[in-house]
This record gives sequence, structure tokens and C-alpha cells, in this order.
Amino acid sequence: MGDHFKVEVQDLDRLLKQLHDSQDDMRKALGALKDVGPKSTGSEALDNACDEFHDSWDNAIGKIADGTAQIEEKLKATKHNYEATEQAIRDAMTQGAAPKPTPSPAPQERPTAGAR
Repeated sequence: MGDHFKVEVQDLDRLLKQLHDSQDDMRKALGALKDVGPKSTGSEALDNACDEFHDSWDNAIGKIADGTAQIEEKLKATKHNYEATEQAIRDAMTQGAAPKPTPSPAPQERPTAGAR
């Protein structure tokens, strides 16, 4: 199983950006529909359809955007955990690969002058 599981932090960054952008886009689209009216389209039928769509989707899109924001926050935490784990592994490998200091030899006794 370990051979098939791989996490690319750059891919998590890309996914985070997509989630954030989609959340913004949903809110902007809903806001744009709210601003549509007789003054902008000139068609009462189109204005009514836009109002109806806005009313029916306002709550749902808000919930989707809020849910997306929650997913985004959890994904940020997950990404942070992967980065911390990778750093800990790098640190452990670096420490394990460093040459171990060899103990210096014990000082040898030197014969004193006149001793045999």
C-alpha cells in the first residue's frame, strides 16, 4: 500500500487555490444576479427569472461556499501536517547520515625522566 500513496504539497496548494477561487466565484455570481433588474436587462421576464433563480439558490450557494471554506481550512491544516512530517523526516535523515564523532584516543602516559 505504501507504494501507491503519495502526496504532492504543490498539488495541495493548487487545490487550495481552486477551492478558494470557486468559493469567491459562487458568491460573486450570486451577487451579480442580485444586481440584475429592469434597469440592466430591460426584459421583465428575464428580470423575474433572475430574481427567482437568486431566491432559490441564495441559501444553497451560500451553504456550498461556506462548506468549501471549511474544506479549505481543513486542507490547509492537512498540508501543514504533511510539510511538518516531511521536514521531520528530512531532519532525521540528516542526523542519521551525519558521521558520528570518533572518540579521541586516551592520552598515553609518557615516561618521566629517569624512570625506566
